Amino acid sequence: MSLFLVKISVACLTAAIFAAVLFPSAVAEVTQRTTTVQAISNPDSLTQSKDTSSDEDEGPNDYVVKPWRSLRTHLHNKIIHVPIGFALSAFLLSLVSRFRPDVLPAVKWLVLVAALGAIAAYLTGTSQAEAFEGSSKEWVVETHQRLGIATACSLWIWAGLSWIPRFRNPAFAAGILALILIAITGFFGGIIAHG
Repeated sequence: MSLFLVKISVACLTAAIFAAVLFPSAVAEVTQRTTTVQAISNPDSLTQSKDTSSDEDEGPNDYVVKPWRSLRTHLHNKIIHVPIGFALSAFLLSLVSRFRPDVLPAVKWLVLVAALGAIAAYLTGTSQAEAFEGSSKEWVVETHQRLGIATACSLWIWAGLSWIPRFRNPAFAAGILALILIAITGFFGGIIAHG
């Protein structure tokens, strides 16, 4: 049963990634709507963009998104969802495991994937942090980075404790701590990304 839940989780994550890559028209539609709203609120921006565009850019493909290029830019903003999603799934399953202990192996694997994803998120985040050096958001980036390191450490502690049966309660406490840190770290990440 628990292996089945892990497979379902991985399948859902894989489906979400492929949907984003294979159906970029949904992203393009959002981009088109955003541009239209910006043009309505600031008509000068529309005139300026038409003056600077070439004839090749006009037509039905104005808002085509190149999926591979989109995946490579701002990679931290995309990868960060791996540890968040897997940690949240692991915590929800750990709540279920209080009544159904057969799902504990799934919790172990989900937490391990979340901890591995936290390493990837840290590495991609440090490469993006350079863009904020000397800006007014630099202190927010530094706070976000320190909290991210603490969150990754808590995920690894949770992962380590979850593999030892007698540490089931401390592992649950580490999971609570990890989720609290994920929320706080995500708050500062949101400030960086959205102002």
